[in-house]
Amino acid sequence: MSTSNDPGYLGYQPTLQPLKLTTGASFVQTIQPSDGAVFPAGTQVSIVLTAPGGTSIGAWSANVSSTTATWTVPAATCDEIPTNSRYTMLVTYPTSPATTYAWYAGTVIRT
Repeated sequence: MSTSNDPGYLGYQPTLQPLKLTTGASFVQTIQPSDGAVFPAGTQVSIVLTAPGGTSIGAWSANVSSTTATWTVPAATCDEIPTNSRYTMLVTYPTSPATTYAWYAGTVIRT
């Protein structure tokens, strides 16, 4: 079966983009909902990191308001993330049951 908008896969596709970390610098990022939308109360956004071999490194949770999700991760934490690690930015909406989307995914590059 095919539709006129068939993207060639099933499921939600995150935007594939590298996450750039600079040695000695903090990771600072702000994202906003598009087109005047807002994050519902209780929305969670995090960046989940895995090492090149697939071992979990941890997650960086955003501070979420109705209009922004913001990260400020200290340089000492960022400097521990190896090149070619993987990340996925997950957003979880407070629906019943909760709905989680992978918004962004990719590799970690270092400068």
